[in-house]
Amino acid sequence: MKHVSQFGLPKKRKQTLDILEKAFTEGNLDPHDYENRLDIVMQADSIDKLDLVLSDFPEHYVKELGSNIKSSSVIAPESIAPQDHDKLSLNILGGKSLVIDNVNTSSSRIFTIIGEQNIKFNDPNLRNTKSDYEVVTIVGETNVDLRNQCLEGAVVKLRMTKIVGEVNIKVLPGTVVEDRTKKILSEYSHVLKSKTWKNKIYNAFSSSKEDAVPTVTDKVNCHLILEGISVLGSVNITVYDVQ
Repeated sequence: MKHVSQFGLPKKRKQTLDILEKAFTEGNLDPHDYENRLDIVMQADSIDKLDLVLSDFPEHYVKELGSNIKSSSVIAPESIAPQDHDKLSLNILGGKSLVIDNVNTSSSRIFTIIGEQNIKFNDPNLRNTKSDYEVVTIVGETNVDLRNQCLEGAVVKLRMTKIVGEVNIKVLPGTVVEDRTKKILSEYSHVLKSKTWKNKIYNAFSSSKEDAVPTVTDKVNCHLILEGISVLGSVNITVYDVQ
């Protein structure tokens, strides 16, 4: 089987998403076409497939936006979050919720064994920092919520050991996901859960401003790095353009 290189794929995916959003907001794509292209981008496993999504765009349009995006999308924080790498959050045979609201004292090692654990990031001190967490899931489910503005300019590394279970990660648009995990009979998905176009249509036909649904989409310029091993089960990335 011929190997398809994925080098540069996360960065290219983010650039393509930004170009599509720009084209949509400028009225160059209708909602149905926009949604279809987003689905293709999220499922693309090569740069060639991403290029096809923009193949009918004017060349000058893609080059102009691409150069602007390239210069502003690099994240290189100098600060390292002062974590306690020995602190453990252990969940066995049950459900548990963990909020990372103080990076200094919150757990950096998160183990789930035959159960479910929900992790949410909510510490402003994570902004523009590098942090890393060990996530172990054995016959269970770990849900990680990264949809917070406290992660603006942050690099978050999740070192995973997943055996027969699921790791579900929620992110906002603008988040670059770099998957370095080794997979053994395991699946990986990266999909968009979009409501933006529905809200735009609702607002267009709404007679009352009070009834209108906000169309503002939150973004966060964050870099998520996934490492480790995944055996059976799945790792699922979901991008939410509306929380």
